Amino acid sequence: MTSAESGFAAAKEGLKAVSGQTQWINSQVSAGKLALDPEVAERAAKRCEEEGDELTKLINEARAITRVSGLGDYKPGAQLAQRFEDKAEGEAGALKLIRDMQAELDKQAAAFREAAKQYRATDEQNADDFRRGLQ
Repeated sequence: MTSAESGFAAAKEGLKAVSGQTQWINSQVSAGKLALDPEVAERAAKRCEEEGDELTKLINEARAITRVSGLGDYKPGAQLAQRFEDKAEGEAGALKLIRDMQAELDKQAAAFREAAKQYRATDEQNADDFRRGLQ
């Protein structure tokens, strides 16, 4: 495990937990077991989007850490600078984790909106059944 990977273990676990929640929501909606009031679902989706917007701000602020200077022209200084840059931008770096979390929050917002569609569909079906019963 590289230094960048071990330094972000907790963040990866958090991302994994959010991903698990999203998968659960999607599976429950697909199975017809979860339907959310449209207003509640929209509030939840908007909250996910707000968190994603905050992460965008964080990315913009974090760009300052992607380039390290002032460690000298010697090999150890260059290696240290590269390690810092890898922690920020590398495949296992902070910026990738932030982008992955943004993508997961987008998926979760969509899952909440699907749950609202399920609610509406169930509500419409019940209304149709009720009308047919009255005829």
